[in-house]
Amino acid sequence: MNIQDIINKKKIQQTYENFPLWSSFYLTNLMPHLSAIYYFCRTVDDIGDMKKDIAIKKLGILKDNLDKCFNKACATDDKLFPLMNTINKFDLQKKSFENLIKANDFDIKHDRYESYEDLVNYCKLSANPVGEIVLKIFGHNSDKHINLSNEICTGLQIANFLQDIKRDSELGRIYVPLEDLKKFNVKESDIINQTPTSHFNKLIEFQSKRCWNMFNNGVELINLLNGYQKIPISLFISSGREVLKKIHKINYNTLKLRPVITKSEKSILTFKTISRYIFGLNLANRRSYLD
Repeated sequence: MNIQDIINKKKIQQTYENFPLWSSFYLTNLMPHLSAIYYFCRTVDDIGDMKKDIAIKKLGILKDNLDKCFNKACATDDKLFPLMNTINKFDLQKKSFENLIKANDFDIKHDRYESYEDLVNYCKLSANPVGEIVLKIFGHNSDKHINLSNEICTGLQIANFLQDIKRDSELGRIYVPLEDLKKFNVKESDIINQTPTSHFNKLIEFQSKRCWNMFNNGVELINLLNGYQKIPISLFISSGREVLKKIHKINYNTLKLRPVITKSEKSILTFKTISRYIFGLNLANRRSYLD
């Protein structure tokens, strides 16, 4: 087994380990398909961390391989063969996968976002397609389902940006709108040089509150889903809220610390969510900030 095969195997294994919900009994039948989707997303994401010339070349190869998936031309030993089967089984749309690649291509060429609208438009490519794909696998494709899903996915992406500010700054990237930096009197150099200030902390608090509202705006999606489908979506929202709570606990200083949800905390979130589902309790709760 060569190094690339080991990396690919690790990506697939992480599908089952990344969140407790993936290995829970209620997703057993969908695991091969979710694994195929996760593998593709991780592959796209990993390319984004490569040097520019290498990343551009790798994205071109991935586009060609995606074409093979939709042309039903993957050989059984192709890395995307499982994805081809998933695409065919659920009649998934090529545009969703193309948008994920476009987001990475955009990421290679841009490292700043002037306005909040610009950042949200980026999330429409980088995050929202994942929700569309999962909904299609769950058997839902209405505009209402997708619009609510977009709120959740964009919220999760922005929560991740806030969580990873330190890491992204080391790559020269800032995923906080420049218009908000100006509003809170924060300099780009403060972030790139990892120099936290009280102004920076206020900036991240503002971003966190806006992100929390996105989860509230999308939580109704849970009530539109069937049976066990409610559980993973509820967990995604709970996990996003938990990240924001942890950011609050470190006084919003994500330039120095990266808040994480531990495996035990993920397991507790999963247990609570499944318990509420089993006992017929409401999973679609709008919550006040940090509640």
